[in-house]
Amino acid sequence: MLKWAVLGSGSSGNAYYMSDGETSILLDQGFSLAELDRRLIRFGSSVDELDALFVTHLHPDHARGAGILARRCDIPIHLHTKAITHNAREFAALGIPSSQVADVEAGEVIRLGTMNIFCFSTSHDSPGSVGWYIDHPDQQVMLLTDLGKTTEEQKELAQKASVLFLEANYDEKMLEYGPYPRFLKKRIRSVEGHLSNDQAFSFVQESGFSGNELYFVHLSDINNDPRLLEEQAEGLVSTPFIVCEKNRWYGTIGAAQ
Repeated sequence: MLKWAVLGSGSSGNAYYMSDGETSILLDQGFSLAELDRRLIRFGSSVDELDALFVTHLHPDHARGAGILARRCDIPIHLHTKAITHNAREFAALGIPSSQVADVEAGEVIRLGTMNIFCFSTSHDSPGSVGWYIDHPDQQVMLLTDLGKTTEEQKELAQKASVLFLEANYDEKMLEYGPYPRFLKKRIRSVEGHLSNDQAFSFVQESGFSGNELYFVHLSDINNDPRLLEEQAEGLVSTPFIVCEKNRWYGTIGAAQ
């Protein structure tokens, strides 16, 4: 049986855990090793049980802990080839041992136990940015975060998914009337920025997602509010959903913290 957990979501750090009892993986690693282990222990696991890490992109809140995890656990670190070749300085700073770097192309399938895992391109201001899809006999899990626009390919994947982790980064009015400078607001709204609440709702509707679990993730601390997002989603999203708040953990085992 596949289980999963949101270990952290947002600008302070991101990590998503998947395990079927035989194979355990992590999607993104934006925490110190000690903090990651503390969060994994909450869900009955530890860093020593991880078999691989899959990185969406090299922004620090998603990748700052990739190198230390690799050096501690001697596991492969999967990321898109462009994330390495087009972000040479940022990639080198992570200190991932070369023998553990597993560069992949979009659509290339990695088989770990009974999991088939592949990435798909996303539109974000970090070269080689991707989302990840886990095809398991029990569940099909999709992580779609840090992107400014969605694609038909992504909608087709979401339609098949049973679990969807979907970015809902900002409320349009909160961003417009908030404290950010105009250039940063423009960046967030751009096709290489982030998804708004309205864009996330449209994606759910247009993709026909009808899975078991929908998690809204990567909420902005400044430009969004969990209660507001929940109220907005109530009238627009028909599937069960969870709004993931900062410094709380969610998953199929254990209660939210």
